[in-house]
Amino acid sequence: MMATTDSMTPGRRGPGGRLRGALVDGTVAGLHLGLRAAPEPLALAAGRTLGTLSRALLHVRRRVVDSQLAASFPGAQPRWVRVTARACYRHFGREVALLMGGSPRIERTLAGVVDEGGLGPRLRNVVAQRGGAVVVTGHLGNWELGAAAVRASGVRVATIVQPQRGAFGRRLHELRAALGLEVLDREAAARPALAALRSGRALALVADQHARRGSAPMEFLGRTAWTSLGPARLCLAADVPLFFAALVRDRSGYRIVHEEIDCGPSGAEADAVEITKRWVRALEGQIRMRPEQYFWFHRRWKRVTSREGDA
Repeated sequence: MMATTDSMTPGRRGPGGRLRGALVDGTVAGLHLGLRAAPEPLALAAGRTLGTLSRALLHVRRRVVDSQLAASFPGAQPRWVRVTARACYRHFGREVALLMGGSPRIERTLAGVVDEGGLGPRLRNVVAQRGGAVVVTGHLGNWELGAAAVRASGVRVATIVQPQRGAFGRRLHELRAALGLEVLDREAAARPALAALRSGRALALVADQHARRGSAPMEFLGRTAWTSLGPARLCLAADVPLFFAALVRDRSGYRIVHEEIDCGPSGAEADAVEITKRWVRALEGQIRMRPEQYFWFHRRWKRVTSREGDA
Protein backbone atom coordinates (compact mmCIF):
# COMPACT_ATOMS: atom_id res chain seq x y z
CA MET A 1 0.00 0.00 0.00
CA MET A 2 2.21 2.68 -1.31
CA ALA A 3 2.16 6.41 -1.04
CA THR A 4 0.83 8.58 -3.83
CA THR A 5 1.46 11.92 -2.18
CA ASP A 6 4.00 13.54 -4.44
CA SER A 7 1.66 16.54 -4.70
CA MET A 8 3.64 17.93 -1.76
CA THR A 9 6.97 17.61 -3.55
CA PRO A 10 8.31 21.02 -4.68
CA GLY A 11 8.17 21.74 -8.40
CA ARG A 12 11.32 21.45 -10.44
CA ARG A 13 10.58 23.94 -13.23
CA GLY A 14 12.91 26.90 -13.62
CA PRO A 15 15.90 27.96 -11.49
CA GLY A 16 13.74 28.60 -8.43
CA GLY A 17 12.18 25.16 -8.59
CA ARG A 18 15.54 23.48 -9.06
CA LEU A 19 16.99 25.38 -6.11
CA ARG A 20 14.07 24.42 -3.87
CA GLY A 21 14.40 20.83 -5.05
CA ALA A 22 18.12 20.81 -4.26
CA LEU A 23 17.48 22.23 -0.78
CA VAL A 24 14.79 19.63 -0.10
CA ASP A 25 17.00 16.80 -1.37
CA GLY A 26 19.88 17.96 0.83
CA THR A 27 17.62 18.22 3.86
CA VAL A 28 16.17 14.76 3.24
CA ALA A 29 19.63 13.24 2.81
CA GLY A 30 20.82 14.84 6.05
CA LEU A 31 17.75 13.72 7.96
CA HIS A 32 18.13 10.21 6.61
CA LEU A 33 21.68 9.95 7.89
CA GLY A 34 20.82 11.52 11.24
CA LEU A 35 17.74 9.40 11.85
CA ARG A 36 19.55 6.18 10.94
CA ALA A 37 22.40 7.00 13.30
CA ALA A 38 20.17 8.01 16.25
CA PRO A 39 18.74 5.41 18.66
CA GLU A 40 15.22 4.52 17.61
CA PRO A 41 13.36 6.25 20.51
CA LEU A 42 15.32 9.44 19.88
CA ALA A 43 14.75 9.27 16.11
CA LEU A 44 10.99 8.83 16.52
CA ALA A 45 10.82 11.64 19.05
CA ALA A 46 12.73 13.85 16.61
CA GLY A 47 10.19 12.97 13.93
CA ARG A 48 7.31 14.02 16.14
CA THR A 49 9.10 17.28 16.91
CA LEU A 50 9.73 17.97 13.24
CA GLY A 51 6.06 17.36 12.58
CA THR A 52 5.13 19.87 15.26
CA LEU A 53 7.54 22.46 13.86
CA SER A 54 6.28 21.97 10.31
CA ARG A 55 2.86 23.09 11.53
CA ALA A 56 3.72 25.68 14.16
CA LEU A 57 6.60 27.45 12.39
CA LEU A 58 6.47 26.50 8.71
CA HIS A 59 2.67 26.33 8.42
CA VAL A 60 2.92 23.40 5.98
CA ARG A 61 -0.61 22.92 4.59
CA ARG A 62 -1.97 24.23 7.90
CA ARG A 63 -5.10 25.83 6.42
CA VAL A 64 -5.78 22.76 4.30
CA VAL A 65 -5.52 20.41 7.27
CA ASP A 66 -7.62 22.55 9.61
CA SER A 67 -10.35 23.30 7.06
CA GLN A 68 -10.70 19.69 5.90
CA LEU A 69 -10.81 18.38 9.45
CA ALA A 70 -13.46 20.94 10.43
CA ALA A 71 -15.57 20.19 7.35
CA SER A 72 -15.33 16.42 7.88
CA PHE A 73 -16.34 16.70 11.55
CA PRO A 74 -18.85 19.59 11.43
CA GLY A 75 -20.01 19.04 15.00
CA ALA A 76 -16.51 19.29 16.45
CA GLN A 77 -15.37 22.24 18.55
CA PRO A 78 -12.54 24.43 17.19
CA ARG A 79 -10.28 23.27 20.03
CA TRP A 80 -10.80 19.62 19.00
CA VAL A 81 -9.85 20.49 15.43
CA ARG A 82 -6.63 22.19 16.57
CA VAL A 83 -5.66 19.38 18.94
CA THR A 84 -6.37 16.70 16.32
CA ALA A 85 -4.49 18.63 13.64
CA ARG A 86 -1.42 18.94 15.87
CA ALA A 87 -1.59 15.22 16.60
CA CYS A 88 -1.78 14.57 12.85
CA TYR A 89 1.47 16.47 12.22
CA ARG A 90 3.20 14.62 15.06
CA HIS A 91 1.94 11.28 13.77
CA PHE A 92 3.25 11.75 10.26
CA GLY A 93 6.52 13.21 11.50
CA ARG A 94 7.03 10.03 13.48
CA GLU A 95 6.07 7.75 10.57
CA VAL A 96 8.46 9.50 8.20
CA ALA A 97 11.22 9.17 10.81
CA LEU A 98 10.53 5.44 10.99
CA LEU A 99 10.66 5.05 7.20
CA MET A 100 13.95 6.95 7.05
CA GLY A 101 15.48 4.90 9.86
CA GLY A 102 16.61 2.08 7.58
CA SER A 103 15.32 -1.39 6.69
CA PRO A 104 16.67 -3.20 9.81
CA ARG A 105 14.59 -0.90 12.03
CA ILE A 106 11.58 -1.41 9.81
CA GLU A 107 12.01 -5.18 9.85
CA ARG A 108 11.92 -5.10 13.65
CA THR A 109 8.75 -3.01 13.48
CA LEU A 110 7.10 -5.42 11.06
CA ALA A 111 7.94 -8.35 13.32
CA GLY A 112 5.75 -6.78 16.00
CA VAL A 113 2.70 -6.08 13.80
CA VAL A 114 -0.51 -7.69 15.10
CA ASP A 115 -2.76 -9.12 12.38
CA GLU A 116 -5.77 -9.15 14.65
CA GLY A 117 -8.30 -10.18 12.02
CA GLY A 118 -6.08 -12.70 10.25
CA LEU A 119 -5.70 -10.89 6.93
CA GLY A 120 -2.49 -12.77 6.13
CA PRO A 121 -3.98 -16.28 6.40
CA ARG A 122 -7.12 -15.14 4.60
CA LEU A 123 -5.10 -13.74 1.69
CA ARG A 124 -2.98 -16.88 1.46
CA ASN A 125 -6.16 -18.94 1.14
CA VAL A 126 -7.87 -16.78 -1.48
CA VAL A 127 -4.69 -16.41 -3.54
CA ALA A 128 -4.32 -20.18 -3.56
CA GLN A 129 -7.97 -20.65 -4.54
CA ARG A 130 -8.60 -17.69 -6.86
CA GLY A 131 -5.10 -16.78 -8.08
CA GLY A 132 -4.96 -13.31 -6.54
CA ALA A 133 -6.65 -10.59 -4.50
CA VAL A 134 -6.93 -6.80 -4.49
CA VAL A 135 -6.12 -4.98 -1.25
CA VAL A 136 -7.11 -1.32 -1.18
CA THR A 137 -6.28 1.22 1.48
CA GLY A 138 -6.30 4.95 2.12
CA HIS A 139 -3.73 7.39 3.44
CA LEU A 140 -4.29 6.22 6.99
CA GLY A 141 -1.83 5.03 9.62
CA ASN A 142 1.34 4.00 7.78
CA TRP A 143 0.32 2.90 4.28
CA GLU A 144 3.93 2.59 3.16
CA LEU A 145 4.44 -0.25 5.62
CA GLY A 146 1.02 -1.79 4.98
CA ALA A 147 2.04 -3.80 1.93
CA ALA A 148 5.26 -4.79 3.66
CA ALA A 149 3.25 -6.11 6.61
CA VAL A 150 1.18 -8.26 4.22
CA ARG A 151 4.37 -9.43 2.51
CA ALA A 152 5.84 -10.37 5.90
CA SER A 153 2.84 -12.64 6.50
CA GLY A 154 3.92 -14.82 3.57
CA VAL A 155 1.87 -13.32 0.72
CA ARG A 156 3.50 -12.24 -2.56
CA VAL A 157 2.62 -8.57 -3.05
CA ALA A 158 2.66 -6.24 -6.04
CA THR A 159 2.02 -2.56 -5.40
CA ILE A 160 0.79 0.21 -7.65
CA VAL A 161 2.52 3.51 -6.91
CA GLN A 162 2.89 6.99 -8.27
CA PRO A 163 6.65 7.54 -8.51
CA GLN A 164 8.03 9.99 -5.97
CA ARG A 165 10.58 12.59 -6.98
CA GLY A 166 13.77 13.62 -5.29
CA ALA A 167 15.74 12.18 -2.39
CA PHE A 168 12.71 10.97 -0.43
CA GLY A 169 11.41 9.17 -3.51
CA ARG A 170 14.75 7.42 -3.92
CA ARG A 171 14.68 6.33 -0.27
CA LEU A 172 11.19 4.88 -0.75
CA HIS A 173 12.26 3.02 -3.88
CA GLU A 174 15.23 1.50 -2.05
CA LEU A 175 13.04 0.60 0.92
CA ARG A 176 10.40 -1.12 -1.21
CA ALA A 177 13.06 -3.17 -2.97
CA ALA A 178 14.63 -4.16 0.36
CA LEU A 179 11.23 -5.29 1.65
CA GLY A 180 10.67 -7.56 -1.35
CA LEU A 181 7.80 -5.64 -2.94
CA GLU A 182 7.12 -5.70 -6.67
CA VAL A 183 6.38 -2.14 -7.78
CA LEU A 184 4.12 -1.19 -10.71
CA ASP A 185 3.96 2.37 -12.09
CA ARG A 186 0.45 3.78 -11.71
CA GLU A 187 0.54 5.40 -15.16
CA ALA A 188 1.09 2.09 -16.97
CA ALA A 189 -0.18 -0.47 -14.50
CA ALA A 190 -3.42 -1.89 -15.96
CA ARG A 191 -2.01 -4.88 -17.83
CA PRO A 192 0.79 -5.64 -15.35
CA ALA A 193 -1.77 -5.37 -12.53
CA LEU A 194 -4.06 -7.93 -14.13
CA ALA A 195 -1.08 -10.17 -14.81
CA ALA A 196 -0.08 -9.96 -11.15
CA LEU A 197 -3.62 -10.84 -10.06
CA ARG A 198 -3.57 -13.90 -12.26
CA SER A 199 -0.19 -15.14 -11.09
CA GLY A 200 -0.56 -15.68 -7.37
CA ARG A 201 -0.12 -12.17 -6.00
CA ALA A 202 -2.06 -9.77 -3.86
CA LEU A 203 -2.25 -6.36 -5.53
CA ALA A 204 -2.02 -3.50 -3.02
CA LEU A 205 -2.89 0.10 -3.80
CA VAL A 206 -3.79 3.39 -2.16
CA ALA A 207 -6.90 4.82 -3.82
CA ASP A 208 -8.39 7.61 -1.74
CA GLN A 209 -6.84 10.65 -3.42
CA HIS A 210 -8.68 12.96 -5.77
CA ALA A 211 -8.88 11.24 -9.15
CA ARG A 212 -9.61 12.79 -12.53
CA ARG A 213 -9.93 9.76 -14.79
CA GLY A 214 -11.64 6.46 -14.14
CA SER A 215 -13.46 7.96 -11.17
CA ALA A 216 -16.97 8.65 -9.92
CA PRO A 217 -18.43 11.16 -7.44
CA MET A 218 -19.45 9.73 -4.09
CA GLU A 219 -19.85 10.82 -0.52
CA PHE A 220 -16.70 10.76 1.56
CA LEU A 221 -16.84 12.06 5.13
CA GLY A 222 -20.02 13.98 4.38
CA ARG A 223 -19.00 15.66 1.12
CA THR A 224 -18.79 14.64 -2.51
CA ALA A 225 -15.35 13.51 -3.62
CA TRP A 226 -14.29 12.03 -6.93
CA THR A 227 -12.92 8.59 -6.20
CA SER A 228 -11.03 6.07 -8.32
CA LEU A 229 -12.96 3.04 -9.53
CA GLY A 230 -9.68 1.23 -10.24
CA PRO A 231 -9.66 -1.24 -7.33
CA ALA A 232 -13.25 -2.31 -8.01
CA ARG A 233 -12.65 -2.66 -11.75
CA LEU A 234 -9.54 -4.75 -11.15
CA CYS A 235 -11.29 -7.19 -8.84
CA LEU A 236 -14.16 -7.53 -11.33
CA ALA A 237 -11.89 -7.94 -14.36
CA ALA A 238 -9.71 -10.57 -12.66
CA ASP A 239 -12.60 -12.15 -10.74
CA VAL A 240 -10.74 -11.97 -7.42
CA PRO A 241 -11.80 -10.80 -3.94
CA LEU A 242 -11.38 -7.23 -2.74
CA PHE A 243 -10.21 -6.34 0.76
CA PHE A 244 -9.97 -3.00 2.52
CA ALA A 245 -7.02 -2.95 4.93
CA ALA A 246 -4.94 -0.45 6.86
CA LEU A 247 -1.91 -0.56 9.11
CA VAL A 248 -2.75 1.62 12.11
CA ARG A 249 -0.93 2.39 15.32
CA ASP A 250 -2.00 2.51 18.94
CA ARG A 251 -0.14 2.54 22.24
CA SER A 252 0.79 -1.13 21.94
CA GLY A 253 2.20 -0.79 18.41
CA TYR A 254 1.00 -1.45 14.86
CA ARG A 255 -1.90 -3.65 13.88
CA ILE A 256 -3.66 -4.58 10.65
CA VAL A 257 -7.36 -3.86 10.42
CA HIS A 258 -9.28 -5.19 7.45
CA GLU A 259 -12.67 -5.93 5.96
CA GLU A 260 -13.57 -8.10 2.98
CA ILE A 261 -15.67 -6.09 0.53
CA ASP A 262 -18.69 -7.71 -1.10
CA CYS A 263 -18.13 -7.52 -4.87
CA GLY A 264 -21.36 -9.23 -5.91
CA PRO A 265 -21.81 -10.43 -9.50
CA SER A 266 -19.26 -9.03 -11.92
CA GLY A 267 -19.62 -7.37 -15.28
CA ALA A 268 -21.55 -4.11 -14.89
CA GLU A 269 -20.29 -0.55 -14.50
CA ALA A 270 -22.78 -0.02 -11.68
CA ASP A 271 -21.01 -2.79 -9.77
CA ALA A 272 -17.74 -0.85 -9.76
CA VAL A 273 -19.42 2.24 -8.32
CA GLU A 274 -21.23 0.31 -5.61
CA ILE A 275 -18.13 -1.71 -4.69
CA THR A 276 -16.12 1.50 -4.42
CA LYS A 277 -18.73 2.98 -2.10
CA ARG A 278 -18.40 -0.08 0.15
CA TRP A 279 -14.65 0.15 0.65
CA VAL A 280 -14.88 3.92 1.04
CA ARG A 281 -17.34 3.40 3.89
CA ALA A 282 -14.89 0.99 5.52
CA LEU A 283 -12.15 3.63 5.24
CA GLU A 284 -14.47 6.28 6.68
CA GLY A 285 -15.14 4.13 9.72
CA GLN A 286 -11.44 3.77 10.46
CA ILE A 287 -10.80 7.51 9.95
CA ARG A 288 -13.55 8.43 12.40
CA MET A 289 -11.93 6.20 15.02
CA ARG A 290 -8.45 7.72 14.55
CA PRO A 291 -8.68 11.02 12.63
CA GLU A 292 -5.18 12.06 13.68
CA GLN A 293 -3.75 9.24 11.55
CA TYR A 294 -5.36 10.39 8.29
CA PHE A 295 -3.42 12.38 5.69
CA TRP A 296 -5.43 15.61 5.74
CA PHE A 297 -2.64 17.41 3.87
CA HIS A 298 -3.97 16.29 0.48
CA ARG A 299 -6.72 18.48 -1.02
CA ARG A 300 -9.21 15.66 -1.26
CA TRP A 301 -12.39 17.49 -2.24
CA LYS A 302 -11.88 19.11 -5.64
CA ARG A 303 -14.25 19.92 -8.44
CA VAL A 304 -13.91 17.85 -11.58
CA THR A 305 -15.73 18.27 -14.89
CA SER A 306 -17.84 15.37 -16.10
CA ARG A 307 -15.41 14.79 -18.96
CA GLU A 308 -12.45 14.49 -16.58
CA GLY A 309 -14.35 11.99 -14.48
CA ASP A 310 -15.02 9.68 -17.40
CA ALA A 311 -13.11 6.41 -17.66
